[in-house]
Amino acid sequence: MRLVVVLIAIGVLELCASPAVRTQEAEVGDLARRVAAYARRFISEFSNVVSEEEYDQRFTIGSRKRHLKSDFLLVGYPGRPEVVMVFRDVREVDGKAVRDKQDRITKLFLQPFNNAAKRAQEIHRDGLRLSVDNGRLMDPLTVVGYLQPEYQGGFRISLGDTAKDLGADIREIDLLPMPGRGRTSKQSRAWVSETTGEIYKTELQSGFGGRAEITTTTFAPDPGLNLRVPVEMRDEVPRGNDDFIGTAKYSKFRRFEVRTESAVDVPDPSKPR
Repeated sequence: MRLVVVLIAIGVLELCASPAVRTQEAEVGDLARRVAAYARRFISEFSNVVSEEEYDQRFTIGSRKRHLKSDFLLVGYPGRPEVVMVFRDVREVDGKAVRDKQDRITKLFLQPFNNAAKRAQEIHRDGLRLSVDNGRLMDPLTVVGYLQPEYQGGFRISLGDTAKDLGADIREIDLLPMPGRGRTSKQSRAWVSETTGEIYKTELQSGFGGRAEITTTTFAPDPGLNLRVPVEMRDEVPRGNDDFIGTAKYSKFRRFEVRTESAVDVPDPSKPR
């Protein structure tokens, strides 16, 4: 009997270390590294790019709805490339201009960073107050942040199915938060190029089953930026029989730059002082 137990134990060890298991782990690890490199590149190149966001909010029952037009911007923290925040400055509500909103982005970035970060949070809260009652405003880039190398360790990453409808080499990857290590308890998925690591679509899910809250972002190439950018986000939130649906579309991408000039009077050397 002792010999049988030993043989069974050896068989389990051989199974755990089988070539198929090692190959799959290597495949997941290689793809995760390519995606992490792309996520870092995206964060770096998309920071300080302004887009126009058109955000429609509605409920499946009743007439409650709202249309918001905003400037949307991703801002990086100086010296911390993995730390970013989104900046949404609502300019119009249901076609009516919001007062005192002119040049807020320019004024924001003329301030020292700590002051700018605090002011950005204030402007974000202003936007939340302009949202439809019982609605919400979501970030289309949350999952991209999770895919950065600094945060992947908080998730167990596994391979899903291929997605031929998105491209010839597009693969789904699933991110399951690891207890005590992740930034979130929400599950997420991304559809990425197995060759380049580029991100084609992301999904953030809170809850399980058919009544989960799901936020999906679709990316498409922008020729001017040479980058796949968010073009649409759809947010679905179960609320009993009256579900909330938010749909945001992004366009008019342009890089934001602030230039300051100082005029200096230079004395005329031909004139006595």
